[in-house]
Amino acid sequence: MDTVIASPPRDPPSTSISILEATASTSTSAPRHASNDDAPAPVLPRHVIREGDNVLLRLPSTVVKTVKVTPSGTISLGKYGSFKASHLVGLPYGPTYEILDDGSLKIVPPQVVAEIEETEANNQEITATGAQSLTYDDINAFRSEGLSGRQIIEKQIQQHANFDKKTEYSKDKYMKRKEAKYLRVFTPIEPTVHNICEYNFEKQSAKIRELRPDTLSNMMNMANVRPGARLLVVEDVHGMVVSACVERMGGQGRLIIINDFDSPPDIHITESFNFPPSALEPIGSLHWGMTEPSWVPADLPLEISQAVLEKTKNSRDIAKIKRRKAAFELMENTRKDFFAGGFDGVILATPYEPLGVLDRLLPYIAGSAPIVIYSPHQATLSEAYQSLRTSPHFLSPTLSEPWLRKYQVLPGRCHPEMNGLGHGGFLLTTTRVFDNPEANSHKVKVGKKRKVENGDGDGERKGEGLKKGKLEGDGKGDGEEAAADPPLEGMGEVV
Repeated sequence: MDTVIASPPRDPPSTSISILEATASTSTSAPRHASNDDAPAPVLPRHVIREGDNVLLRLPSTVVKTVKVTPSGTISLGKYGSFKASHLVGLPYGPTYEILDDGSLKIVPPQVVAEIEETEANNQEITATGAQSLTYDDINAFRSEGLSGRQIIEKQIQQHANFDKKTEYSKDKYMKRKEAKYLRVFTPIEPTVHNICEYNFEKQSAKIRELRPDTLSNMMNMANVRPGARLLVVEDVHGMVVSACVERMGGQGRLIIINDFDSPPDIHITESFNFPPSALEPIGSLHWGMTEPSWVPADLPLEISQAVLEKTKNSRDIAKIKRRKAAFELMENTRKDFFAGGFDGVILATPYEPLGVLDRLLPYIAGSAPIVIYSPHQATLSEAYQSLRTSPHFLSPTLSEPWLRKYQVLPGRCHPEMNGLGHGGFLLTTTRVFDNPEANSHKVKVGKKRKVENGDGDGERKGEGLKKGKLEGDGKGDGEEAAADPPLEGMGEVV
């Protein structure tokens, strides 16, 4: 059965599709230009590229590049060409576009991947030396004449002496290598949490502490991140965990970040997403000093009187004082939310020792709240795992290692990829519980043990049976006995 994928075709149609036609055929959004000049511009949906958005562009070489769509900007893709950023406005994510010589864009129809038929070719009669008669100067001459990348590839195939001797699989690989080199196409990708995390993991994994996309997905699932959740986040991955929480919460709930510095936390990865301002409203930040009830700011009074504002005549000073006052009020509201407690989820992705962090946050975590700790090193979490097992404040700690294997899925060629990803770190999960010394204890009234005599020695054996765990009742009858379950360690004892 044929499979449809979004990639450049082997033989694209000769007719060109304009940008407006491509938008109309792939999107149901309103037209980009309204008939009335005074009418406001239509609001484009999220699956359509908008002005000011951050976009990921996947090139034929599989390299991913981040760009920002500005009204008067130009996007340069190196040897693949350049075009105006405004050409992307109104286009949907996902389809592949070709850059024409005049800088305009043409949508590339999806390619149908059919099953490859086996032939008698076996690559044994191929000689690599002198197989290609075209030189580097010839290819540059073709480019000067205005030939497209597809036409240059066709000329290389015609001048290749051993192309017909290759197997069908070898021909397909040859075509992919040439397409990655000569085709001037790109595919816009929506900046979702998975795509941004994968981009940072492949480009600069140390920046996000080797946090893999599937590991981040497990963290969100185990922490039960949802709209309306109240979360405590301690992370040092430049906002990758915060961005994942923001996307799931949808602007509902409360998210407090605790960092090490007096300045706001470094969460610049959130700027790579196209979050609306309402989605970022639940975020608040505190440094560790602010989490102490006795902390008082040293350089700002608790209240700024109106008289101080009236005495200050400089407009810049007044604006500065108002900004400081607004920041102080925001900080005080965040502290009140923190000390109110009742947080139903905690996520840690920090190089600091996790037990010390949990000890500071423990009074403010609600019962049955999940706790998720990430670290790229197993030794860091192993020590914490052993300590949590013996603590009465945590239930069922689990240390796991996420594992991922990518597969190539093509007709007749389904197999794991030859180059796999590195390890995705380790996760320590547990649940916050409250210790109640009498939660699982049974109060049993123990009566005086009676000696049983029947003359044949059975009484002595019955007495031994009582010593082994059978407790006699309150003396109302010989058959009335009360049994008690052994108490759990640390949860009280039988009285």
